[in-house]
Parts: sequence; C-alpha cells; structure tokens
Amino acid sequence: MNTIIPFALAFVLITIASLRYRLPPFLSLVGTSIVFGLLAGLPAEMVITSITGGAGRIFATLGVVIFSGVGIAQVLRESGRIEEIVADIRGAVRRPLATAGTAGYLLSVPLMCGITSFLILAPIISHLQTDGEASKALLYCAGIAGMISYVLLYPAPVVYSMMATPGLFSANPWKFNLLAIPVSFIILAGLFVVLRSRGIPPPAPPETTTTGWHPRAWLPFLVILAALACGTLIPSLHALANVNLALLAGLFAALISVPGDVRERALARGTKNAGIIIFDLAGAGAFGGVIAASAFSADVTALVTGYLPITLLPFVIAALVQAAQGSRVVTATVTATILATIPAVLVINPFALVLMVSAGAFMFSYASDPFFWLLKQTTGDDFAAVVRNYTLPLSVAGVVTLAAALLIQAL
Repeated sequence: MNTIIPFALAFVLITIASLRYRLPPFLSLVGTSIVFGLLAGLPAEMVITSITGGAGRIFATLGVVIFSGVGIAQVLRESGRIEEIVADIRGAVRRPLATAGTAGYLLSVPLMCGITSFLILAPIISHLQTDGEASKALLYCAGIAGMISYVLLYPAPVVYSMMATPGLFSANPWKFNLLAIPVSFIILAGLFVVLRSRGIPPPAPPETTTTGWHPRAWLPFLVILAALACGTLIPSLHALANVNLALLAGLFAALISVPGDVRERALARGTKNAGIIIFDLAGAGAFGGVIAASAFSADVTALVTGYLPITLLPFVIAALVQAAQGSRVVTATVTATILATIPAVLVINPFALVLMVSAGAFMFSYASDPFFWLLKQTTGDDFAAVVRNYTLPLSVAGVVTLAAALLIQAL
C-alpha cells in the first residue's frame, strides 16, 4: 500500500489525540505508530520492533542530556539563582527588552528545553516592566528568543538529535555553530527591531545600588564550557568533549553548590519533569522508527520528484511534521530518521541539511504546539494575538533559516 495516505492519516490522528483528547505525546505517537505501521503494510512484529528500537535510540541519545539540563534548571529555580542570572544580564545590557531576549536565548540551550527556560524566566521577566502591554512584549521576546537558540544551536536537543542520527551527519558538530550562531543573531536582532518599533516604554532609570555579579549562579554553565574546552584542546581529556559528560559535570556542580534541602527538592521535581520529556521524545523515536521501516521515504521521494527540488525535501517534511504534532525535537527526530533512508538527500551539504530541518521546525507553530498554549495562558492574549506575536515571527525565522541553508548549499 502507498504510505502517503497512512502518513496523512497519522497526522490527523496525532492532531485529534493532542487537541481533542489531550493525550500526552508518548501515547499519541506510539498509538499512531502502530496504526501507521499496520496500514503501511508492515508485519505486526516489525512494527513493535521498530517502535522499541526507535524509542530506545532516543533514550540512548538524549536521556542523559535531558536529565542533566532539566536538573540544572530545577536547581537554579529552587535556589533562586535564576533571579541572580537575570540581574547579571540586566546589569550588562540594561534595557528590559534586551534582558528578556538575552536571558531566553542564553538559557534554553544549557537547560535543554525552551519551554523549561521560559517557565522559570517568566515570573521574573514579567516584572521588568510595569506597563501591561510592554510586559507581554517582554514575555514574547523571551519565549521566541529561547526558541531561536533551542532550534538552531548545538548541542540543544533539536540539532543534537539530527546529528546523532546514524548515516545522516558526519561533520564536526561544533563547526555547525559557526554558521548557526550568525543566523540566530540575525533573527534575534530582527526580533528586537520589530518589538522595539511597537513603542515599548523606555527602561526605568538604573538603580544606584548594585550587588555585583553572582558567579555561583553561573557555575554549572562555566563547568560545562570548561569541560568541553578541555576535552577539545587537551587530547588526554578528549572524553570531556562528550556532551553527556559535560552536562553531567554541570549538573553535579549545580548540586554540590546548594544546601541539602534544595538539592533534594530539585532532584525530586527535576526527575519527574525530565521523565515526562524523555518519554515524549521516546514516542517521537518510536514514530520515526516505524516510518523508517516502511516505504515512506521512497514514496515521498517519488511524489516530490518533478514538483520540487530535492534540496527542499528536508524543509517540507520537517514543516509537515511540525504542523502535525508541535514538538520541535519530535520534528527533528522523525525528519532525520526519514531523511537517513533517502540516498538522494545525502548529497546536500550536511550543514545546509540541518538548517533546512531547523527551518521546518520553526514553521506552523500553531494549535498543536504546547508552547503556543503556554504563551496564551501566560500573557492572557486571545488566540489571534498569540498567532500574530508568536506563530508568525517563528515562521519568519523559518524562512530566514531556509534562505541561509539554500545560500550555504549554493556556495
């Protein structure tokens, strides 16, 4: 049976399960994997094997990364050090808009979750302005800025999951940031310009007293950077360049720098949150594993050939997956698994390929996106306002990222 129709049906099932019945992503993705696999003509045994294999690969790839990032976030939140980090950033950049954007951009990568970083920043960011509309603008700025770095930069889970897909990416992953960071800065600067043009009130006069910098609040991130630097520059310590070890080192640094009661609360709540995230991502791996085992890659290549250049295929698939289920890591995981089975795609420049998938992950951040509803709840805006202030800016970011990818491919 042609797999295009079962794939379209899978999109519908995921959307209904997520929006109508509010099922967690793990259940909706695993259930949809079974339906898609059987309709695609796979034997039941192969469907189950593909589900467990795909889920297991995601746990092996992202389990330590997610647990460590969420754990660090919870330690910082329980100890009150997020406020200190924001205060340090505000002391350096002064303006509330730049503070909100910088904090969101910087924290979403080491905390390994754009939503987690927004949740711990929102109560602080919202008080940087007394004007209600200006406060909302700061929240949107922090949320979108966090998504920019989360989707574009390595080793955040979106890019990390693509580069960890067997047979898809063989270049040095850190070199990717030499391209991704300038692209992210361009998008971030555009965001600042647009929000500033809306007439956000000027910042309050700077306070006359200061408490200086708070190095303990930055300790986990400094340890992560030090581990990566030592592992890269010192051959005998090469193991430290492994992202899993670097993040574990950052987590231990965070844990030993706080009192025992804070450590216990942070571990209890962090473990719970990390488990939810990891299971959701495992569901994405299950869905991707079943898709890869089917004839979907051959069918979609045959469908696209003659209508679109093959270089646009990664972007198109990623945008469709993003529209269906909303999670950017799921989008990256499923799309990368599909692309690894399409030989024609592997001739694309690997850096351009990753940027194209990231561009697709920016698109259509709409009703299926859990962050859409979180922003709606946090800001109190209506549906149309969230589309205007969140969905459209991220889609513009996707177009800019796609243009950068096509430029890299052309050169």
